[in-house]
Amino acid sequence: MRSASWLLFLSLLLSAPAAAGPSLRVRTLVVPARPGEVPPLALHVACGVPTLLEFEAPLRPSAPRLPVGEARIRLVPLGPSSWLLLSTTSLLEGEQVPLTLEAEPAGAEPLRFTLVTRRAQVDVRVRVVRTDPSTGDDAAQALALHLLATPPSRVALDWPREVARDPGHTRARVESVLWMGPRFFATASAKNGQEGAPPWRLAQVRLRTTLADGTLLEWPAQLVSGAPEARGQRHVFTSLLPEDTSHLEVALDGEGTPGNFRPLPGQEAPRP
Repeated sequence: MRSASWLLFLSLLLSAPAAAGPSLRVRTLVVPARPGEVPPLALHVACGVPTLLEFEAPLRPSAPRLPVGEARIRLVPLGPSSWLLLSTTSLLEGEQVPLTLEAEPAGAEPLRFTLVTRRAQVDVRVRVVRTDPSTGDDAAQALALHLLATPPSRVALDWPREVARDPGHTRARVESVLWMGPRFFATASAKNGQEGAPPWRLAQVRLRTTLADGTLLEWPAQLVSGAPEARGQRHVFTSLLPEDTSHLEVALDGEGTPGNFRPLPGQEAPRP
């Protein structure tokens, strides 16, 4: 199937009347700067529903890598930077199939994904992009370091919101959200729930919002972490919010363990 033919099929699929079954999602994923240090990106697949993967940079012909003997998943090349992912059967609940893609330029870290099946959601089109550092990143980091040095009681939400929990070990919550135009700074704390428990390390903060065309945009926030302490650690994460978006969600990822998306507190603050 040619790429243009698949895009026409996708358009018809998304415009068809909704029926009982999982929702069909279109997503744009911004790859992290160091993919090997954070959990892989999850792609939601299902039997009978093709998933189109589109990449900003062309991949090498031998790019896709699945586990040896994995015959349930097919990757059909549609062009130098797009692949059609076909699943002959839905994966079991909790099952994760790793998928690795070698990206240009040569020597760049491989892109890592996990294929999963969720009853409520299926990805029909996923665009994977890279971004260059923003010109304001240095100034944002300086302000983030200042916020880390500020006592928690000086900058805080009236009701800090829990955004992640690892039963018996760690509780993470957002303590403050500061908006400066389209950019926000959020202060978060992660506290160990048991003395002597292994420290939980926040590897990445992912953000998600819905664009005007209905596409889900997911990207990593800029993260600045304070020094680890006996019972926990404080962090500041910051990002620019794209135009014409609303309902920002946040997920806190541990090492090898992706977090669940939850609404970012403090979104009622006015933003120009």
